[in-house]
Amino acid sequence: MTSLSALTAGCLSGLPPLGSSQRYGRLRAPAAYPPSYRRWLPAPSSVAQVPQVPGGYHFTVFTDAAGRSDAPALVALRRAHIKATTDYFGVGFEAYDRIITTVFGSVIEADFDPQTVIETLSQTRYASDGTYRDHDVFARDDVPRRVAIGDGTLVWTSAYHHEVPNLEALVDAGVGERPRFHEASQPFDQLTTAAGGSPYVGVNTELRDPTGRSALLADSFRFGEDAAFQLVQYRYTEEPPTAQQLEDALRTDAFRFADAATAFDVAVDSRLATVEARVPYRAEEGEPIDYPQVTWGVDTDADAGTVTFRHEGGDAVSGSHLFYDVGRPEAPGRIDTQPIWQGTRTVDTGSTATVDLSDVTNPTDVSLVYATDDVPFHVLFGIDLWGDRDG
Repeated sequence: MTSLSALTAGCLSGLPPLGSSQRYGRLRAPAAYPPSYRRWLPAPSSVAQVPQVPGGYHFTVFTDAAGRSDAPALVALRRAHIKATTDYFGVGFEAYDRIITTVFGSVIEADFDPQTVIETLSQTRYASDGTYRDHDVFARDDVPRRVAIGDGTLVWTSAYHHEVPNLEALVDAGVGERPRFHEASQPFDQLTTAAGGSPYVGVNTELRDPTGRSALLADSFRFGEDAAFQLVQYRYTEEPPTAQQLEDALRTDAFRFADAATAFDVAVDSRLATVEARVPYRAEEGEPIDYPQVTWGVDTDADAGTVTFRHEGGDAVSGSHLFYDVGRPEAPGRIDTQPIWQGTRTVDTGSTATVDLSDVTNPTDVSLVYATDDVPFHVLFGIDLWGDRDG
């Protein structure tokens, strides 16, 4: 199952070490806006499930500025991942002012007509589920999801995409009825103040820096006139490294800086370390990095051994780009994609496709996969199955 923790981990690591290509010197990244997104981040002590989350408390923030056509590929890819893991509510992703994805759920800030959202939801399996703090709430149970409609905000939780879905915790924090993380933690307050309200911000509170020291980490991008700047900041809970120690460790660390970054600036101020990298803007050539935003529904029939996926709204998708992958205990981690919408040129609202698992021994889950010449394998949606049964 794909989760936001897996996505965040992918955002915060993954490329080979930078080696000796780095050039160190003074850089001047543009200033960031205040981190107003923090109003939506409940303090861990106010949510019982957080200590059980693998990888700890993490979140990502994208503003509309991150969607610029020449944004570095790393930003565009991370943004595309978030788009593909968010249901469609009648408000297109490009219209979002900001989206905040957390272990508890996602918060969308945009200028929209609530009635448009309600009408869109009424055409899906979302159904009215009462109200919470003046928000209209809708829910569905095929893969459990909920959405709360507020004044210019949507709060959405998914049992598939969020580790500990908690719509109430997000809404409470947003309206000031629950302690917020930065109000309860001085290290978190210092880190997020330093990262600011950049076009992209990703934070994880349980990582280690390149020297092996425990730290809270923020990874952000800011856009200047001639280049973008990636800032990676570590807020240490114990003795920090020297700037030279951190600089030396970066030469062999596998942290995922943008591919084109070669100029770096390393600074340590008390318990806060900042690594700045200058990243050229991307040339506006070729196809943009983008994934579809769709509300997917699913039906299972254990007796017949079938799983039916349904497009309920959002972007149209080429049938040749959609596949399915079946998880099995005897083949953990194996990827074996099969076409699912064969012979269908365009998959749009109302389209369905059925996967026959009657001859598969002990399937554990089925994933809907998006793949193109440029995207080898990206899980859009999925469902856990009925467990052991005869194939």
